[in-house]
Formats: sequence, structure tokens, C-alpha cells
Amino acid sequence: MAFPSIYEMFAPLTTVRKQHFWEYFSGATLNSRWTTTVGGSSIIMNDEADGGLKLYTTSTGTNSNFTMNFNNKRQFDDNASVCIFTVNADVQQASTTNWFLQVGLGHTVGNTGHWLSAKSAQSYLRLQTSQSESSTYSADTTVANSPAWVTAKIENKSSSCELSLNGTLSATKNSGLQTSTGMQPNVYGNRGTSGSAGSNPLVCKLQYFEAYNT
Repeated sequence: MAFPSIYEMFAPLTTVRKQHFWEYFSGATLNSRWTTTVGGSSIIMNDEADGGLKLYTTSTGTNSNFTMNFNNKRQFDDNASVCIFTVNADVQQASTTNWFLQVGLGHTVGNTGHWLSAKSAQSYLRLQTSQSESSTYSADTTVANSPAWVTAKIENKSSSCELSLNGTLSATKNSGLQTSTGMQPNVYGNRGTSGSAGSNPLVCKLQYFEAYNT
């Protein structure tokens, strides 16, 4: 029996495969699907034992930041999607609140979306939901905010957002859910200038990122 595609050999024609992508952050350069911006920062393929991608601030004494996204190609449903990523965040640099890292799915960088949040002066990793810069909600997990590898899963549903860490459901939010249509993979790190932030780098390492519509 002949099939017009490999997909139709294993899936009914009544079921259309939904949007799905994955990234292993391997090779010599970052895949061109990603759009990056840096201000006093660098984004490089990580030539270390664990490999992957390394995003880090390089300037001292100034506000430094980095972003990575799909250049507003918002392919993922705001209330029916999942993202999974393996990340190592080093934000244990200062006692102030001038360091933060957000990784997940967002509509607009830093303003609207659902993220794993790591922040200085924050004891635990958090789930953060945000409808705008002034409308942000968060729920702490019991996983320490420390420079260690963690695998996170964020599941966006119609009335909730769930964060699982290392296979365990760790936080749920029912408020601050995304209202703008469409989301994109998003990484956003920022280091302020006050406190000891002027001399220490903010470091984010990524080994894997996956996102799909449910």
C-alpha cells in the first residue's frame, strides 16, 4: 500500500500534526531560526564539558542584557502549548534585585508571557506569568535558585499555567495568564548597575529547548 508521506503511515489523516520544534544547541554556530540581541553581553556556543549555548554579560558598571527569541514569529498557542528546556542559571551574584533571567514562552520580551524566573535575592526558582510589565504574578517552587542544571516544563492551559522541574509539578498560576494571541520561545537576561552587579557576570547556559502546541 502506498502512502503520500511518512507522516500518513503512522497518523490518521483526520489528525494534523501541530507546530513542534526542538533545539539541541549543538555545532559551531547558533541556528538561524533564533534572533539575538546583546547589550554588553555575548551569546556563544559553549566550549565546555556540558556544551550547549552560553549567554553572559561582559560589560561592567553598566546595565547589560541579552535576549533570544523567534523575532516575533509567534507559532505557539497562548493557552494550549508546552515548552521544555534544560538550563543552568547563575544569578547568585548580589543581594540586590538587579539580576534576573526569564526562560519560556512569551509574546513580548520581558513583558507578556510565562517563564521560569531566576533572580538575585530570590531563594527559589519561580513560575512567572505576565500580561504586561506592570501586571506580573509569580509562584515559588521548592527548587533552590542556584547555578545547577535543571530541566523545566511549562504547560500553558486555558485557565492555568504549570511549571514542572526535573519531572515534578512545582508551581501553578491561575492569574496573569497570557492574553495576547501567540507565543514564541524567549530567553531574557538582565544585569543592573547597583550593588555588586557592576563586577559580576550573569550567566545562562542552555542545552535543549523544545516547544509544541497541544
